[in-house]
Amino acid sequence: MSEIHFLNIDLEIESFIDISPIIEEWGERICVFRNEKVDGIFYGSFETSCSGVEGIIDEYVSLVNGLSQSSRDIWEKAQKRDFDFGYESGTDPNNFHSRIESESVQKLASLGGSIVITIYPVSSA
Repeated sequence: MSEIHFLNIDLEIESFIDISPIIEEWGERICVFRNEKVDGIFYGSFETSCSGVEGIIDEYVSLVNGLSQSSRDIWEKAQKRDFDFGYESGTDPNNFHSRIESESVQKLASLGGSIVITIYPVSSA
């Protein structure tokens, strides 16, 4: 049996403007999974080293609010700013609840972000 559980919150960005300045400013505070340009669109995928829903959200808020004006303009002009909450599915418990407080939702909304939920299948060992 495997337990359903929260994994992490990834940040996914899509932009017609190069997002490299944002990544450079964030430096080692983020792990970069993707930073590439495909067919004229810049794609970025990131996560923090923080743990817990609230801690991760607070780190993303700090990262975005700490951007220089020029990088914040790039952030604001991005077509997609998704905060992707990842969960691994499982067989236990029968149902699973993960509460995201309204304050946290407001924090992400204030950044112009959307919330995405991704459920991953159980890892095969």
